[in-house]
Amino acid sequence: MNPVVQQLLTMTGVLVGAGATFAFTSWTERSRWRRAEQSKWDDRRLVAYNEFAHALKHYALISQRMCAAHGFPYAGQPIDLDEGLRVLAEADSEKSLKWEIVLLVGSPEAVAAARRWNKAAWELGYVAMGAAMTHGEYVRRYEEMGQLRNEFYECARSDLGVRGGELPPGNKAWLPPGVEPNPGELPHAQQAFEPAPQVSAPPAPS
Repeated sequence: MNPVVQQLLTMTGVLVGAGATFAFTSWTERSRWRRAEQSKWDDRRLVAYNEFAHALKHYALISQRMCAAHGFPYAGQPIDLDEGLRVLAEADSEKSLKWEIVLLVGSPEAVAAARRWNKAAWELGYVAMGAAMTHGEYVRRYEEMGQLRNEFYECARSDLGVRGGELPPGNKAWLPPGVEPNPGELPHAQQAFEPAPQVSAPPAPS
């Protein structure tokens, strides 16, 4: 073979090999960067979902304890209504701040599910502040709120790539022993407690 042709073939092989190595290295680095970016956003979404769920759960628990002080069936301990109003206002402010982060980094499905859960808890907050509602309706809405919470967690788990199947329902109200919900009011439910102070309703969640 002509020495010049042989040298050209050798140089071509070297250039092709260098180009292939460069392309593969670049592709590997881009893939590593994309994985790192995805992991970073997954971490941020995990924190946002967790903190929002914690804040909303705290708000709902305070509402339920205040509802118990009004005589509604609830397995938890009633809270003094004046103290409850103060704590509820603080909890509402906290969940509002956490909600903004979910809007910023959450998936559309998780945001929509979070909004439905938030609205259900907010509506029960009215009952905590003295709005009229039958015990049967209260229990129904309480259980619906539990279902909406599960839907939010399903969306958040899907967004974060968590595997393991669907969450069990777990949305039935935990009532005190011997208490059964019915379509009307429980007799003499509110006689042991003072009526709730009249306060301005909180703004609707966005």
